[in-house]
Amino acid sequence: MTIWSMLEIEPTDELAIIKKAYAKKLKSHHPEDDPEGYQQLREAYDTAVKWARSGQRIASTVPSFVGEDKKEIAEAISKEIEEMVIQAEKVIRVDEAEEEESEEVEQEVAEEDTEEKAEGATSIPHENEWALFRPLPIQLDADLQEQPAAIFDRQIRELYADFSCRIQQASWHSLLNEDFMWSIEHRDRLRDKLMLFLDQHRNLPHAVWEALDSFFHFREDKEIFLQRYDNKLVEYILGQVDGSLEMRYECFLLQASLEFDIEHYLNLRQSAQFMLMEDRHTEAGQLLDEANKLFQYDPDLQLLRAKYCLDTADYMEALVCLDQVAAMWPNERDGYLLRGRLLYYLQRYEEARKDCEYLLQEDAGNRDVQCLILECKIACSQIEEALTQTETNESKKDEFIHFRYLANKSMLKNKKLYPQRFRISSLVTIGKNIIGPILFYLLVFLKLSWFYILVYTICYFSVSELPPLVNAVFILIFLWKIRKICKTAYLFSN
Repeated sequence: MTIWSMLEIEPTDELAIIKKAYAKKLKSHHPEDDPEGYQQLREAYDTAVKWARSGQRIASTVPSFVGEDKKEIAEAISKEIEEMVIQAEKVIRVDEAEEEESEEVEQEVAEEDTEEKAEGATSIPHENEWALFRPLPIQLDADLQEQPAAIFDRQIRELYADFSCRIQQASWHSLLNEDFMWSIEHRDRLRDKLMLFLDQHRNLPHAVWEALDSFFHFREDKEIFLQRYDNKLVEYILGQVDGSLEMRYECFLLQASLEFDIEHYLNLRQSAQFMLMEDRHTEAGQLLDEANKLFQYDPDLQLLRAKYCLDTADYMEALVCLDQVAAMWPNERDGYLLRGRLLYYLQRYEEARKDCEYLLQEDAGNRDVQCLILECKIACSQIEEALTQTETNESKKDEFIHFRYLANKSMLKNKKLYPQRFRISSLVTIGKNIIGPILFYLLVFLKLSWFYILVYTICYFSVSELPPLVNAVFILIFLWKIRKICKTAYLFSN
């Protein structure tokens, strides 16, 4: 089995592809469950990385070729590189064996010298003579002396401190693809460092949370995280990953400079969100006011302020916030829907309907918008238009499950509340309601009585005239079947 078949990929010099294949195979060859398989996988991964890096170095020095032999030359070069890697590994093993033998010989010589000195002169060497036996200090690169967890902790803090890089998903992908991140023996330490960091630094966009989830598997390993770490932190992370608590960061990129404490602002915004979710309106209002003084061009903040004003019955201020959102971010659908609902409550039905029609241009099947526009038509006494809308959606009634919409639809058909002209569609509906059950029970009668009908038909055409008693018997049989069908229909109707 070759290294590529072990990794289940084609030969490549792309380190990212090799790392992804290695991470995928780790799930089926965990070091604790399958140590032998893990050892083989690790050797295949290390060899593939060496091969890829060697190939990249040589590729930069090999001249370009022209002609049909280009593929053959590339294959020959790749084979030669693989042979070089194998030969280099053999040399490394031989060197290690020789070093071990030399260390054993040196140890034996040192023991003999010690015995001779103990038997001979007992004089203590001068201090300068001891210096000959002291090992020289080894100077290593600082990054080599650091453990992967320490490197990760340092780099993640540096990345978080740079706000423009922090909110870019590519910056996090670059960090997560570093070589030290793929060390399986340090995986738990890396995860511990991340969770410790996220406990105090949580202001990240949704795309970054998704990148972290793709590497650390928050959703897939949810139970492990809940057992090892604070449950509130884990639930917060899961909420950010699935997008239910998402807060946007694009508005900050549009500013030439952020002349305020961005971290403090983000903390205020996040805390206000949780306060509103817990119905703690007094604290939420204070946080929202402080955040609004720092920065006013954040649609999420203005939406939070609008929801706060709606909860506290300050409808005009809520309308101001929603108008600001619509002016700054025309594609902000939540703002239009919230404003439409508020305008309907304020009995400004035409304005609310315009917001609904704008939303339906992008999403014609939105149930909330369909419900609101139906309510606007009913409020404006546009009963015929409202009925037409319900008939249009009748073909999608199985998909169109919305309690408020169905309640308005049922109320709309009450002729005592909403007088309406006679409609052809109503006649068709009545016809369907009558003819349908008749056909159904006729088929039931035929299924129950087909044998008697067949016998009676044969007798009728075989004999010139049936006796009255035979006719009476068949009539009684048919009446009995009809009675059973009527009884069944009565039970179904109740």
